[in-house]
Amino acid sequence: MTYADVNEILTRLPGMQRGCVVERLANGPTNSTYRVAADGAQFVLRLDKPEALPLGLDRANERIVSAAVAAAGLTPAYSHFDLGSGVCLRPFIAGRSLRREDLMNAQTLERLAGVLKQLHALPPLGSPFDPAAAARRYATGVASPEADRLADRTAGLAADIRRYPAPSSICHNDLVAENVLQTERGILIIDWEYAAVGDPFFDLAVVVRHHELGDSLAARFLNAYLQRRPTEVESQRFALQCRLYESLLALWNLRVGGRFAAE
Repeated sequence: MTYADVNEILTRLPGMQRGCVVERLANGPTNSTYRVAADGAQFVLRLDKPEALPLGLDRANERIVSAAVAAAGLTPAYSHFDLGSGVCLRPFIAGRSLRREDLMNAQTLERLAGVLKQLHALPPLGSPFDPAAAARRYATGVASPEADRLADRTAGLAADIRRYPAPSSICHNDLVAENVLQTERGILIIDWEYAAVGDPFFDLAVVVRHHELGDSLAARFLNAYLQRRPTEVESQRFALQCRLYESLLALWNLRVGGRFAAE
């Protein structure tokens, strides 16, 4: 899609008739995002791609969850969210996304743990997270023995995790560094398209395993989140969630084939 195409879409939105694209921010498998400007203000415009639905994104759920999280001050609120067209607009927040090396810093991890503690304390609002269903959906799009093996492994791990008692919380489920903003207001979390109600330890597992944090940092992160040392049962549950995320990530990479930049 050209900038002219994006500008045409943008100018159909309320209050954006004089809007224009400044730059493209990301081009992922489910959407493209752009920094846009209108009347001296800046925004982030997100445009869905056809793959959003086959990859299981529920925009109605995202709208509900993101509104609740924005009300708690943990993410920017959308000013436009059109479920039919897949067009969304929110204010652009000055700051920068974290990088993997930022998460090697124990103090940064502890601050992030505090933000996640606030997130997971919100009322559990939204659809439930079903990792086995997500795995089957990804595997169906690949149709290979390796994908089927990973889907079976994911389903087995999800079954193992259900034997452990866990609270139900709003979870982001895609806490890669690019979705964590360091701003003047502190840490904000963006891109809630995979958010769902589930075990908060999955969010911690994404941070640890996606960024390949070592055992020492992982332990410090979990301790900071719990504000104490984990029990043996909690340590086992967290280890299983880490393995679950690794399995889902491997399936995701097979499904999208590494053809897109990070969202």
